[in-house]
Amino acid sequence: MRKHFILVLVLTAAAMIAYAQTDEQKQAEEAELKKNYLYQWTDDRGGLHITDGLGKVPAQYRKKAVKLEQPKNEDSEQGQQEQGQFQPESSQAPGGGVADEAAKAAWQQRLKETKQLLVNAEKRYRELDRERAELLGVRGAASQAPIANRVRAEDIASEMKTVQKEIYDTRHMLEVVIPEEARKAGVPPGWLRE
Repeated sequence: MRKHFILVLVLTAAAMIAYAQTDEQKQAEEAELKKNYLYQWTDDRGGLHITDGLGKVPAQYRKKAVKLEQPKNEDSEQGQQEQGQFQPESSQAPGGGVADEAAKAAWQQRLKETKQLLVNAEKRYRELDRERAELLGVRGAASQAPIANRVRAEDIASEMKTVQKEIYDTRHMLEVVIPEEARKAGVPPGWLRE
């Protein structure tokens, strides 16, 4: 009887240890899921996109997606970083100097690339507008233009709406998203000026 009691005791202890390990693994997995990252990617047309998870980036762009957001470090006793910020990896090194210059360059490069996307989209919009006007004629009477020209002009008008959205999204990125991410990251205001 005593042997059975010891056996039951040993098996119970083993089960409790196994349960504790599974619970720790579950907590570690839950903590990993709570980490938030932003991913930036560019599509084939040069459009800049930002999503809040790598799973939301189309498969063909995942390899080139750039992680923008670092997870919140809850164990740190120093100033907690807010989630939702762009933090170039080089700016995480203590001591400033070279790291500050690299971080500044990363922010300025991001701003420069976004401005170039805006310039390209605005240029494309002007080209489409000019092409549409030429198809419909100078008189402005679209009903007098040949049918093929009117059909193409409608296609161009549809494409112009898409380009307008790209312009709006890129301006929003320049005027709201990037400055807000920089503010949250504690980036000096001068870094975003050229």
